[in-house]
Amino acid sequence: MERKEEIKAIIEHPEYMMTAERQSLQKRIENKNLDSEEVKSVVTTTAKDKGKSLVSDLFNTKWFDLVCDIADTGDKLKNNLDDAKKVKLLGEYLQKTDNHEKALKSLVDLITDPYGLALYSKIINILSDSPADGDILEILSDYLKNLTKEESLQNVFSRNKTILTLIDKCSPQALILLRMYNKWKWTLVPRPQTVISNGGHVQGNNTRLVAQTFVENKVIENVDVDDVQMAIYDLEKNGLAEFISGTLNSAPDKTVFAERTTKIGEMVKNAISNN
Repeated sequence: MERKEEIKAIIEHPEYMMTAERQSLQKRIENKNLDSEEVKSVVTTTAKDKGKSLVSDLFNTKWFDLVCDIADTGDKLKNNLDDAKKVKLLGEYLQKTDNHEKALKSLVDLITDPYGLALYSKIINILSDSPADGDILEILSDYLKNLTKEESLQNVFSRNKTILTLIDKCSPQALILLRMYNKWKWTLVPRPQTVISNGGHVQGNNTRLVAQTFVENKVIENVDVDDVQMAIYDLEKNGLAEFISGTLNSAPDKTVFAERTTKIGEMVKNAISNN
């Protein structure tokens, strides 16, 4: 099968490739049929007589070739999946544009620019540590689309390097919540039991209270309170959001509480939003 056809097959049916490799290796293991007595003999000899490591002795048995093949298979599957992820990412990017020819030319400009290539490589590294589909693919494709609109990649390189570092640190759920900021930025949160405020920033961990408020107000639906709390905690930990207190123009004598993005959070939100 040609490489392009193989990648296409992986994208369409990733479970088929995994299942085929699993069955092939398991069948070979069964055919070797090393019984428990032989294993026991190897362990005993290794531990008491030869003074060598168990791994070294096992590699001198008939399992050596299989151990090597399993390692090679792991590398091959990872490389195949990484290639499939790249194609899916670029496919998602392309679908979000009206002019495919212009979008492809912008992508060529990106990867043939030294600063653009460095940022693209970071995007691929983040994608490599994630599933072949899912939320992170959606987020990174939007980020890629926004990045290709930049006129000078050199001028925005440092800012985007920081953005990608923060994207890498945050969970997909936290990034999704950040993208939804316009849905929750005006949501008021009940007053915490203990309030210690410094310059409008409320100290302490109030993520549970914020999460319960978001769920009750259906800011984010079909998500457990615990998951929302983890997303909020993730945003705060990485400096993208904070819990604040203040007053409204309509009620200047009343203190209210809300979750807000920081300046850095706003920067990341804009970078990963589908404008």
